[in-house]
Amino acid sequence: MCSLMFRCVMATLRSWAPGGADKPFPASALRWSALLLVAASWVSGAIFGAYILAFFGGTAWQGLAARWNESLPALHDPATPLATAAIGAHFVAGGILLLLGPVQLIGRLRRALPAVHRWLGRVYVLCAGAAGLGGLAFILAKGTIGGPVMSGGFALYGLLMLVAAIATYRHARAGRTDRHRAWAIRLFALTVGSWLYRMEYGFWFMAVGRVGHSSDFSGWFDAIMCVFFYLPNLAVAELFIRARRPASRPALSVAATPVLLAASAFVMVATWFFTTRYWGPGMVSGFTGARL
Repeated sequence: MCSLMFRCVMATLRSWAPGGADKPFPASALRWSALLLVAASWVSGAIFGAYILAFFGGTAWQGLAARWNESLPALHDPATPLATAAIGAHFVAGGILLLLGPVQLIGRLRRALPAVHRWLGRVYVLCAGAAGLGGLAFILAKGTIGGPVMSGGFALYGLLMLVAAIATYRHARAGRTDRHRAWAIRLFALTVGSWLYRMEYGFWFMAVGRVGHSSDFSGWFDAIMCVFFYLPNLAVAELFIRARRPASRPALSVAATPVLLAASAFVMVATWFFTTRYWGPGMVSGFTGARL
């Protein structure tokens, strides 16, 4: 599975990245560092998406949706069924986004099967809209455990997801290919936010313990994380979008390359840790009903 993903991602970056072996070193380095990051993100995102669908979907299928609170506190509350349904839609749509998203970036698929790309794109945009609206509906109906700061940060995340989804679809319909691809990159950067949210918390706990974190998510680190799990992603995406433009300066490619390599290292280490400690056991738990 991982080998197949890697081959697909290599095909993706050949159509995305500026230049190839006959291009100057900065463009070539950017190309391969981007390849590494997309490959690592795809594999990691696919594993996390499978975990989301298996654990949250599996426990709900078994009538055990209350077990969602084992993963994140206060998600499931029998007193607020609409909020529970909204966050359930958010998780299911998010899982599909992580599994499907990178497929849309494969240049060979776009060229060989444009109709498939268009229909998968419609599904992707609909799921992005469902994820954004589901999260916003949950916040409006119930709020978040962290109070106004967390609710505001997460609401902005949902709104940005909706904006990126609409812009991606609108530019595709208008035939503005470059703008469509740029917004697709931004949308993908946002869709990996929920996955990065958990990994960043995990690394923080490993590094310094629970400094800045409280059980009700009102600590200073919790406040930072309300936006940190998606704004840096957008910054990296924007750097890549600008660096791959034909008229961009070589210095921009030189600056972008170490950022992409550092992000790749983080994703690979975090994926191994979370798959062995949390996501793998969570998938088993979702299928079997065993406690985490």
